[in-house]
Amino acid sequence: MTETKTRIGILGGSFDPVHFGHIKPTLELAEHFNLHTVRLLPCKVSPFKSAPHASPQHRLNMLNLIADNSALLSVDDRELRRDTPSYTYLTLQELAAESAANDTLFWIMGMDALVDFPEWHQAEKIMQLCHVLVLQRPGYTAAIKPAHQAWLARYLTANVESLDKQAVGHIFITASTMLDISSTQIRQITHAGQQPRFLLPGGVWNYIKRNKLYQHQTEQLTQEF
Repeated sequence: MTETKTRIGILGGSFDPVHFGHIKPTLELAEHFNLHTVRLLPCKVSPFKSAPHASPQHRLNMLNLIADNSALLSVDDRELRRDTPSYTYLTLQELAAESAANDTLFWIMGMDALVDFPEWHQAEKIMQLCHVLVLQRPGYTAAIKPAHQAWLARYLTANVESLDKQAVGHIFITASTMLDISSTQIRQITHAGQQPRFLLPGGVWNYIKRNKLYQHQTEQLTQEF
């Protein structure tokens, strides 16, 4: 009897708030790479960003509104329950230990994150636990640092079949429909007393209004996915 293989996608982020720019490319990616499930993984303390504006519970609640209406998406709150920074390596270690031996983990990131990926905590060991799928924004060219080029070249592949032949260790860059939406943009619109129509699901917007989120925030200048 052949054992069932489960292809598990993991999308981490602040999700402050979650929006269509997160959802649409993730669903496309799941279909293209035959992912059986995608776990939305909100971080509590990112090693690379300032603290989120909404509380962990609010961000978790908004993600659950999305996952409750999808057979593909689920929410994993393990990083919110940690007091330490949200290191991807630790999360993948746990997920690998919980998964069946022949399951495959796919870490999903944007092209902007790939630029600094070699500097992530235990990046080498991350590649021993999963494949990495990189969403390429149309018209966006990543400026890879010269010091990182050789490291990334060890793992980059243009052959999608490599993701089946080997259980871990490849980085695959894929084009997708990347919407010009950011959480920063939505917070700014909300803070200005306007409605971010068509940028996020109605249920999430209603939750933001009901809980008066992002109305009194001092916005950071840096943009985020």
